Amino acid sequence: MVLKRLLVAQLVLYTVVIAFLAYLGINDFAIYISLITLVYLVTIITAHPLPPGARGVANVITAILVAVFLYFAVMRILQILGVAVV
Repeated sequence: MVLKRLLVAQLVLYTVVIAFLAYLGINDFAIYISLITLVYLVTIITAHPLPPGARGVANVITAILVAVFLYFAVMRILQILGVAVV
């Protein structure tokens, strides 16, 4: 039951965030990834406890999303600093 509510909440929040960003005309993929990562982390943290198998999958997804978020954050910081990025 917890997992079903979590997935429904994530679906609703992802839809709202993506629709709002599209409404604003934002075309930057990094912003979408950042906000989706934020929604995912908040919903996973609030849905406690998850079943053991789901917790392992959530940890892997969390690590991947945080790594992608950090990549975009570092690229943006380097861009602001004027460092040439290959």
